[in-house]
Amino acid sequence: MSDNKRMVMVIDLERCIGCQTCVVGCHIDHKLKDSAYWGRLEPLKGDNLYVPVKDFDSLLLGFFPRMCNHCARPKCVEACPTGAMGKRADGVVLIDEAKCIGCGSCLEECPYKAPVFDGEREKMTKCTMCFDRLDHGEVPLCVQSCPAAARFCGDADDPESRVSSLISSRKGYQAEPENGTVPSVYYLPPRKTVF
Repeated sequence: MSDNKRMVMVIDLERCIGCQTCVVGCHIDHKLKDSAYWGRLEPLKGDNLYVPVKDFDSLLLGFFPRMCNHCARPKCVEACPTGAMGKRADGVVLIDEAKCIGCGSCLEECPYKAPVFDGEREKMTKCTMCFDRLDHGEVPLCVQSCPAAARFCGDADDPESRVSSLISSRKGYQAEPENGTVPSVYYLPPRKTVF
């Protein structure tokens, strides 16, 4: 992967149907254990993911896709006592399992609660943005497998890239920017849908 790229993920909240193909596909592809999921849907209101949270004229289902934000200023990297958490030149944040002691410091400091504990290996684990696929010119599995074509991945430093265009034209935003981590995951807000 070239050093002059800044890889980002863009999630179109208008297109996402909450099917969780991204969540389950990632879990299977990365052979994650039990309840260790790198992605998740969070309810916008209450505990139910699939209850409309507005009236019919402006219907919005009550879920929000989450994953590791591969932050430009990752608090998990700063918090790791062994140096197991690191960031590649393209912005992808990874865990070196050989150095990880499973202490959970990364999870404690992550405002997005992205790292998860793998009890079988006693290591922390998290989304890798499928760096191995990126290195071969492919997109992450969650992008490839999304049946609604709601996910995009690419170089945000390339003004001609699809992700740059989407972020600009659709006013893509980062979750909780007040955390100061500068996330590399952008969300495209829904436009008014006419039924």
